[in-house]
Amino acid sequence: MKILVFNFNNVLTKVIEELKKKHTVYVGNENTDKWKICDVIVVWNEAGDDWRELIDKAHKKKKKVVYVQHGRYGSSHIYPPFNQKSLADAVCLWGENDKKRYLECGMPEDKLFVTGTDVLKHLKPRKKHSGYNVVYSPEHWAGDTPENFMVASQLRKMKGVNIITKCLKDENYLEAYDNVVLSDRAKEDHLGICADVLSTADCVVCISESTFELMAQILDIPVVMADIWIPKACGGDDRYLTYNRINTNASYKEKDLSKLNDAIKYCLRHPHHLKKERREVALGDGGIDIEDPVGNIVKVIESFI
Repeated sequence: MKILVFNFNNVLTKVIEELKKKHTVYVGNENTDKWKICDVIVVWNEAGDDWRELIDKAHKKKKKVVYVQHGRYGSSHIYPPFNQKSLADAVCLWGENDKKRYLECGMPEDKLFVTGTDVLKHLKPRKKHSGYNVVYSPEHWAGDTPENFMVASQLRKMKGVNIITKCLKDENYLEAYDNVVLSDRAKEDHLGICADVLSTADCVVCISESTFELMAQILDIPVVMADIWIPKACGGDDRYLTYNRINTNASYKEKDLSKLNDAIKYCLRHPHHLKKERREVALGDGGIDIEDPVGNIVKVIESFI
């Protein structure tokens, strides 16, 4: 079988390795036109005009398309205000919570497969260390995000803790943050860098819960969310003004920025607070009890042989 795989965030790196043992596999954007000779196209995204056009062309030529979730809430395109119908012939999801969201949006259950994800297998055991490490994860957004700098300024007032800022390569105004650790989602070491940072983290601070925060919750690291987000367009898309973000009860939320540092101190003193809730999202969002996500995804792809 010939397969074209689009990879991102290392979500399909191990899957590609396994597929290559038995099939002809083409990888990446440089091989986009190979869809014409492939039997199955595996994508990490099905939102946006370019992706939907590719899937539509593939279907017209009787090709099968498998969508593999690439991040926590990576399927937000299916619910309001976007309301995009899932086009894939099969959808591989991290956990049961995303399956429920798809079902609520009318996706046929026979197209949904809870496979787990190899992304979360990159995590490393927590290491003993001296002092407190508070890791700040600014919001990744295509546009100005003043909330990021407001939180950074507040964290700078904390005494007796080490502030580390985990950012992505090419983000704006990196000089505004303290002790920046960079990673590039297009590079193979991205998830390893995230895992290294979390291995010595005592608390993670965020503005919304995303993949990095899920990784922290899986490691039973308290997550404090500065609940101060003001809805805004993303990359010129005004639909984000009414987009309701998904946040769980596994993070300590503080709406008053002046009390953020007190919330962090509380979680450092009481690390077992929300422990049960963190375990629940680790299972429901992350599917960490699923033993062989790579094998599961490969089986879904190979079901179209």
